[in-house]
Parts: sequence; C-alpha cells; structure tokens
Amino acid sequence: MNLQGVSYVYKNEELSIEAFKEYRLNKGVVCKKCGSQHHYWLMSKQQFQCVDCRFRTTLRSGTVLQGSKLPYSYFFIAVNLLSKQGNRLTLDEFQKHTGHKYYEPLWEFLNKLKINLDEQERGLILSTYSDILSKRFRLGLITDNTFPLKAERQLVHVEEQQLERVAAR
Repeated sequence: MNLQGVSYVYKNEELSIEAFKEYRLNKGVVCKKCGSQHHYWLMSKQQFQCVDCRFRTTLRSGTVLQGSKLPYSYFFIAVNLLSKQGNRLTLDEFQKHTGHKYYEPLWEFLNKLKINLDEQERGLILSTYSDILSKRFRLGLITDNTFPLKAERQLVHVEEQQLERVAAR
C-alpha cells in the first residue's frame, strides 16, 4: 500500500479525536490549576474536567497541538509519515498528504512534532490510533462503505512492525 493510502486511513477526524483523547488519557492529564491527575471526560464540552477543582482542560492543552487550529487528523498523518521517514519528511510531502492549502501553519506544526516526538513516542501514538480503529471495526461502527477494511488491516500490520522495531532497541 502506498503512503497516500495509509494517509487516507488517518483522515477520519472523528477517529483522530477519539484516538488523541485515548492517547492523552494514557499519558495522564494534569490539572493546570491544582495539579491533580483525576479527570473525567465532560462530553457536553468535549473537555476534561478535574475531579478535585472542576477546572476544565481542552484536548489540545498541554500537548504539541496546543495553539494549533489544524485538524487532529493532521497529527496522525504527520506522526505516521515521521515514523516512516524520520526527520527527512519534507513540508511539501506533508502538504500533499493533508491537502492543506497554506504553508506556514503546516511548517510550524511539523517542526514542533519533529522536535518533541521521538521514535518510541511515535510508535505509541500510532498504536493508540490502531487500537481505536480495530475496536471500532469489531463493534461494527465502521463499515467498508465509510472506511476501507484493507487499509485498516495494512495499517495494523505497519503498526506491529513499528512496535517490533521500537521493542528491539
């Protein structure tokens, strides 16, 4: 499967938000106000809320996506491409995969990811996305009409290979 096909798998914004939320939960959400790590997801506001002080934290807050208005799917597309090509990924190639019109926000975004995410972290992020995708397929929430099953299977295979490489180090 070519890289364009794998990028298609990551373009589902709903899945990307769910996977990023799961990634945040796995990493731990820390309250900026009281420092507590006890949060729950406030569905009506699409934010985490601290159990102790009720302070709300957005999904992007305190992450590499903070301050960015780009879609969450761009994060997973970039991480996927960076895990395959390392820091050799060019902005033109990233722009081609996202279909984004403007250069500057992508440049800032890609540089922030290159600086802040190491190879092991990239593998963890992609495995989280793969887990969410597999879970949705098993529950029947994604059908062949809305998402290509073949691409999902190949994505899982790619993710397994990346995790094996990280574990071998």
